[in-house]
Amino acid sequence: MSISKKTFGSSFQSAGDQDFIAKLEAHIQASLNNNEFGVDSLAQAVGMSRSSLHRKLQKMLGVSTSQFIREYRLKRALEILKQEHITASETAYRVGFSSPTYFTTCFHKFYGFTPGEVKSRNSNEIESLIHGASSATEKTNIKKIMFWGGLFAMVMISVAAYLYSTTLEENESLTEIHSTPGEKSIAVMPLKNWTGNPDLEYVSDGMTDAVISSLTKISAIDKVIPFSSILNYKETDKTSKEIATELGVAKLLQGNLQISGDQIKINLQLIDGHSNDHLWSEEYVGDWKADEIFKIQTEVVEGVAEKMNATISENEMADIHIIPTKSREAYSYYLQAEFQRNKENKLSYSNAITLYKRAIDIDSNFVEAYVGLAHIWSFGGLVWGIYEERLAWNNAKILLQKALTINPDNKEVEEELYTGYFYYDWNFELVEKYYQATLENYVIDKTPAITTDYAIKTGRYKEAIAVMDKSIAINPSVGIFYSFKSGALMFLGQEKEAIALMETSIPLYSDTLFYLRESTKLYFYLGDYEKSKIQLRKILTQFPDYPPILMWLNAVYAQMDGDSKNVNKYLAELREEYNKGSSGSPAWFIALYYSHTKDYEKAFEWLQKSYDRHEVEMTWLREEPLLAAIRTDPRYKDLYEKVGFTKIGLPIKTTSKIPSP
Repeated sequence: MSISKKTFGSSFQSAGDQDFIAKLEAHIQASLNNNEFGVDSLAQAVGMSRSSLHRKLQKMLGVSTSQFIREYRLKRALEILKQEHITASETAYRVGFSSPTYFTTCFHKFYGFTPGEVKSRNSNEIESLIHGASSATEKTNIKKIMFWGGLFAMVMISVAAYLYSTTLEENESLTEIHSTPGEKSIAVMPLKNWTGNPDLEYVSDGMTDAVISSLTKISAIDKVIPFSSILNYKETDKTSKEIATELGVAKLLQGNLQISGDQIKINLQLIDGHSNDHLWSEEYVGDWKADEIFKIQTEVVEGVAEKMNATISENEMADIHIIPTKSREAYSYYLQAEFQRNKENKLSYSNAITLYKRAIDIDSNFVEAYVGLAHIWSFGGLVWGIYEERLAWNNAKILLQKALTINPDNKEVEEELYTGYFYYDWNFELVEKYYQATLENYVIDKTPAITTDYAIKTGRYKEAIAVMDKSIAINPSVGIFYSFKSGALMFLGQEKEAIALMETSIPLYSDTLFYLRESTKLYFYLGDYEKSKIQLRKILTQFPDYPPILMWLNAVYAQMDGDSKNVNKYLAELREEYNKGSSGSPAWFIALYYSHTKDYEKAFEWLQKSYDRHEVEMTWLREEPLLAAIRTDPRYKDLYEKVGFTKIGLPIKTTSKIPSP
């Protein structure tokens, strides 16, 4: 079955299911402005018990009845706000919300912007939200929730067993291993936004991230879960024990943020993750200005460290006390930019760029703003094809070099620079020196481009696995680590181990873009096309962007299904992206398509075009399984040398342990 981004939607439901959903929606529509119409009313209208309706919706869509009703009301609200000139309060009452404040909060959480922003949004975006597969109901349509239930305990045991295997040979069979997290391990839960204004969500998220970053600097604390990993817990009903077990930590820090006038207040409590005992609580109050905000953050970190019996060294204390900016306005723009960046799509990146620039305009020495902006450009020019490659890298490089002049010792800036030297410049000689240095002085990196991706692409699979094992031991909650390790195992020829690791980690990261992309590719290369298609469908229904890599996968599966019409459609999409000069390596993926169909003349034609464009995916030239059949061709050897692999003494790979697709 070929997969289309634009027509996918409800194809997972049978005709009977679709009729049932339409019937439910008709009943909700008939009582749309009645705020008393709820779960009991809907169940009675369709002649079912409350529990039977709940089970049916859970099975069909993975949502509760109340969620189904609320999402329908929100979709109608979006249509009304787009078409009519009425206030958010009027809209709230028309779609059955008794509280305008609650309506605004739900609307913002569902769509990512407030009712007041609807008129200013791009009309195509609003249309896609109204008519496309973008609701939470549709997003969970691929059985995302169904994995958890009874399988959860088995999944966690299998993951733990796999992660603590001490050698590659031991990975051949997963063994149940129980471990107790160190007492000096902590997860800082997202601060709850109790300001009464959903637009200030960026402040609570920003404060959470800042506390996490400072705690990470304290060597006496064994493990601090990164901000990107705890975002999944913003809206969760899980207990403290469940969260602590999933994240592998002993302590949880929970709290809320309130702002009244020019005053900011944070209430915190430290909880034992296993006993749920309250170990400590504190209230922090200060003025809503930059120096006061950073003072509060520092006091929080010092208080948490003290209660965890974690001594802060003088150097660490000095680092924690550094004030990134003295401007409240610049910091506010920075927090808003970070909030947008963490959504990781084209629209949110565009919003974040504007906000970062405003922060830098106000404070030209704000290193964190330079780094955040550089990351958007650098990431956006890679496989997701958001920005033109050379523009993306040039912009990122200028920003990073500026940041280094302000703070020459910033390791995050250094890592980002060398990532660009690899992907964009193909500077193997320079990157190799940095890679060797990182092996000697290991530091966990939540986006391990050099320590792992570079290692795999240069044939050092065991080194990549060793780094991922270290990273997983420190932080078992990052999906990227498992996908990289699975890939390295696959290239080693340990297909069973690669599949086993994916099978245990997929239920945990089915809403993580990078993980979904990697698992889609891995299943394809291992010949499990149905599972690859499932992962691909999740991407196409959960995320708005549609880069060349997804067009390629669509084309490949259309070809395998004998669907020549869609093959031509997807190849035309790829060629259009190439002709527009888009990033995302469209020429590379066209070459892979023709390699898949064994049309090697066309494959070489497009590989040359990919080289001429300096596409970032050419860094896969040595390891790409679909190119195994042409490695002895002089044209391949020529490209191999020109890309730069021979500059670090890497011979052309002569064997491939990957099954032929």
